[in-house]
Amino acid sequence: MDFKQIIKDVKEKKYDQFLKDNNYSFLKKNFFYNNFIILKKGILIFSLFLIFTITFDIVTAPLTLASYKSNNFQKLDPETQKKKESLEAELQKILKQIEEYKKTVNKIRKEKTSIKNEISIVESQIKKIELEIKAINLSIEKLNKRINETKNSIKIISDKIERSKDILEASIRYYYQLKKKNILEVFLAEISLSDYFNDFIYIQRLQDQINNEIDNLKNLNDNLNQQKIKLENDLEEQNNLLTLQKLKYNELQELKKEKNKLLAQINQKEEQYKKLIDESEKTAAKIREQIYNLAGGGKITFGDAYNLAKIAEKYTNIRPAFLLAILHYESRLGQNVGNCNYKNAMKPSEQPLFEKIVIELGLDPDKMPVSCKPWYGWGGAMGPAQFIPSTWLAYKDRVAKITGNNPPSPWNNLDAFIAAALKLTDNGAASRRYQDEWKAAMIYFAGSNWANPSLRFYGDDVMAIAERFQKDIEILEKGQ
Repeated sequence: MDFKQIIKDVKEKKYDQFLKDNNYSFLKKNFFYNNFIILKKGILIFSLFLIFTITFDIVTAPLTLASYKSNNFQKLDPETQKKKESLEAELQKILKQIEEYKKTVNKIRKEKTSIKNEISIVESQIKKIELEIKAINLSIEKLNKRINETKNSIKIISDKIERSKDILEASIRYYYQLKKKNILEVFLAEISLSDYFNDFIYIQRLQDQINNEIDNLKNLNDNLNQQKIKLENDLEEQNNLLTLQKLKYNELQELKKEKNKLLAQINQKEEQYKKLIDESEKTAAKIREQIYNLAGGGKITFGDAYNLAKIAEKYTNIRPAFLLAILHYESRLGQNVGNCNYKNAMKPSEQPLFEKIVIELGLDPDKMPVSCKPWYGWGGAMGPAQFIPSTWLAYKDRVAKITGNNPPSPWNNLDAFIAAALKLTDNGAASRRYQDEWKAAMIYFAGSNWANPSLRFYGDDVMAIAERFQKDIEILEKGQ
């Protein structure tokens, strides 16, 4: 690597890389280290210091507002203008496609809701049939129990009838035996005539009682058999009903499976469209970034950022290291200005103001990037300084008066640096005292809520970054 290339690398070193390499270790690979390692340490240090002196002179050479504008705000050449228009047309096409995808997703979600409702109805029917089947099974269980009890009762009655018949048969035999005896046999048997006739009367009464008992038992047996038949008919009816309910239950289960299968297909379809939306939004964000770069914004080198901070210092007395720290925290010096659409990210009351700003710049509101909406509030901040529209409008005229850009653009690096410096000046940072800068940083971040202890991390972090920047700047400026 030759000497000129080393100078070029230092000048074009990106901001984040410059911080990472603030020990300047990247110079160890140049020809000084490789070819003169045998020289004394003092000569090597002197060589490195000489390189940084020359480099910093190139990076931080005196830059006026006029010279910066002449280098950065020339009218777009036809080819660049054509590219910008092509990008805007492509972005518009992608945005329309995103809207179509979102309409499809909404339609799918409605269909999904309908299917979920149908599944819910089917599940309710299944639960109802499950309860009915349970009730039928309980009824069948009770009927079987009653039928068994009736059968047992019938058996008991039948046994009683048989026993009564046996008794009746025995009494009839005894009656006929008595009846066959003549008077002589009675006397010879030494049985009194009165006992003989009493036996006749007793047996006749017994026979009558047995016959009555048999008749009653037969009636009871008939009733029990009829009851048994009725219970068996009821049991058959319940079994038939149970079969029908089980068939209906199985049909509903099959219907539920079909609905769940359809729902899974719709979920898959929804995920596919969500993926398409996500990919399209990423593409739109990249195109917005390209349009933003053509509009005067975009990533800048540390040298450019420092030059802009020096210009802002001339008009506001804001310390460059402090301004760079603020803008580093807000947007990493324009590297992270957001990639969302204002309609989705910005507070509704700010949206008309945003449209006014963008239309006045001759741009399309749908094509300019803003910060995305966080979980705790609203997004919609614009450009490197991350101003919301109402704040930008409050500083617009003052920015235009300094930069000569009328209207100024929140996405233009120069306009954004000046706007941020003016706001910090209004909040007391021009004194350059630590506490005043800390307070100005807190107001920049939290507004009237700047004194909230839970938010002081912002001011502390900004001041720590500013301290690092100041040391870097002081080291480099010693070589001028």
